[in-house]
Parts: sequence; structure tokens; C-alpha cells
Amino acid sequence: MPATVYLVTGGARSGKSSYAQTLCEQICPKNPIYLATSKAWDDDFKNRIERHKSERGDHWTTIEEPLRPSEHAAAFGGRAILVDCLTLWLTNYFVEAGAFAEPAADGESDAAASSDAKQVSDASERALADVKAEFQKMTKQWDATFVVVTNEIGSGLHGEGAASRKFVDAQGWLNQHVGARADVVVHMVAGVPNIIKQLPGERRDPLKAPTSRDLAERAMLDKFLSTRNLTMDDKGYFMMKLDHDAGVICVTYHSCIKNDRGEICDVKGNKISCGGNNRPAPMETFEGRTAKELTVKIFERWEHARELVTLGHAAYIGREAQRAEQCLFAGKFYQQD
Repeated sequence: MPATVYLVTGGARSGKSSYAQTLCEQICPKNPIYLATSKAWDDDFKNRIERHKSERGDHWTTIEEPLRPSEHAAAFGGRAILVDCLTLWLTNYFVEAGAFAEPAADGESDAAASSDAKQVSDASERALADVKAEFQKMTKQWDATFVVVTNEIGSGLHGEGAASRKFVDAQGWLNQHVGARADVVVHMVAGVPNIIKQLPGERRDPLKAPTSRDLAERAMLDKFLSTRNLTMDDKGYFMMKLDHDAGVICVTYHSCIKNDRGEICDVKGNKISCGGNNRPAPMETFEGRTAKELTVKIFERWEHARELVTLGHAAYIGREAQRAEQCLFAGKFYQQD
């Protein structure tokens, strides 16, 4: 299974990079990667790069790779990678293929282009083929999420020279190639994201769904199972609720002890009642926008989960998180079972 790919496209100053950065931070808040495809051609560009680094913050890892990002695959696993951007990446391949020449060392001139039309055509075709092949290689990795920024340069004025026109064409073909591969495509206009390609649904749908009688019987089954006797963990318990305004599922973990009579008490020995307000302050607090995000935070990232939570308790929290998510998405009231 290949990587998940988001393509964010638009014109100059349309809000592409800001949107892509926010998206990466939402899905991978602790350690996203910024994959810089540009070369620092002059001092002004170097200053822009340093400014953008400081704006992103220390939780970002920056990788500067103008041509072959797949060589950094070891760093990509389990992370969101912001590729900024396809246009500069393609420019580097045009330079390598000989369609463009590097700017002068003093930075006073723009990238020069070959005057030979046949040479330009052949070089641009090589550049496009090479960058497409590298993109395919980079996105083979199943456990990475790539947020790729590109430009709709074909929507503006066309270049006067043959090399510039070939570059505009190649950019359009590259965008189409990445767009066809992408799971989601977002078009930015005046800072407003327009999702023009959604995550694909399950291709095996529709399948047989339970009848209303089946649903009624299963509701009775769940009701019956909710009345069974359970032995509470004698180390602690979870409380779950929804914050509809913030759009998150909130969970608190409270420590407890069991007295000689088998009653659940706080650490001072005071009995805790199910409907009372005498619960101790939480030992830990968790929030998640989805059931999966919440349970990952609790059971995979919380260092005390293994020592404090039994298998049955973890299964219970997983079920409740799914119920809470359904209520959150549907705008319904949720009450912990």
C-alpha cells in the first residue's frame, strides 16, 4: 500500500503553504517534516528560507533535498511530510537536464535557457520523466503522509521563450500526474481551501445492511451486556465526555484504591459513588478529534498505560471512544456507559 498524498495547489499568494503547514500540524503535531526542494540561489532566497524555518518552530524537522527525497525514506515513517514545492523541484530537474542553466553566482541574472529548441524539448521531457519517477519512488512508503504544494502557473501569463513555455507545460503535466495519484486535492483561492478530490470511499460498498429488526435486537443485546457485573480496576478509571464546541472527545484518568470491603475509594479512603461529585482530581487528561486519535494517545503514547490499564478496561474505552465519536460527528448527546 503506497503513501497517503494530499496535493495543495493554487496561484501565487493563494494561501497554499500556510494551509499545507496547518494540515501537517493537525495530523502530525509533534514531529512533522518540512521537505525543502528549493536551492538557495542568492542571499535574498537564503534569508527567506531562514525566516520560514523560524516561523515553523522547533517541532519541525527540515530536510533540504533538491532532487531525490526518496533517499531520506528512513526519516519519513509514521510522519507527515510537507513537500514545498513541486515547482521548485521541477526547476531543479530542468537545470540538471540542461533545459535551464543555473543563475550567475552573484545572483544578478535569472536562470538562463538554452536557445536550441530541440535541445530544450528533449531536456524538458527528460526532466519531467525523472521527477515523475522520483515522485513515484518517494510515495511507495506506506507509513508516510505527504502534503505536496504546487503552483498553477499555467493559469497566468505564458513565458516568451521556448524553455519557459516547456516549463509551464511540464508543470501542468506534473500536477496532473500527482493529482491522479493523490488521495485528496485542495485548490486554494484567496486563502480559501476548495476540496476538489476527496478521500476515496470503500470500493466494496454497498454491502448488505442490517434490517430495522436486526438493529432492534442488537440494541437489546447491548442493553443486556451493559447490565453485567464488572470488576473495576483497583488502580484507576476513565471518565469520557464530549466538547461539541471544540469538536473533541475529552477523557480524564483518575487514580483510586480498593478498600477491605471491595469498595472503590480515593487515595484517602473516601468511597467514590458512581453519581457523586466526590471524584479526585484527574491524574491525566486526554483529548482527541477522533476515536483513533484518542486511543492512540492513551494506549500507545501514555507511558503509564501498560501498568495501570487492564486489557478489559482498554477494550471498554475503545468501545466508548467509538460511541463518543459517532455522537460527536452527528451532533448528539453522549453519556458514558
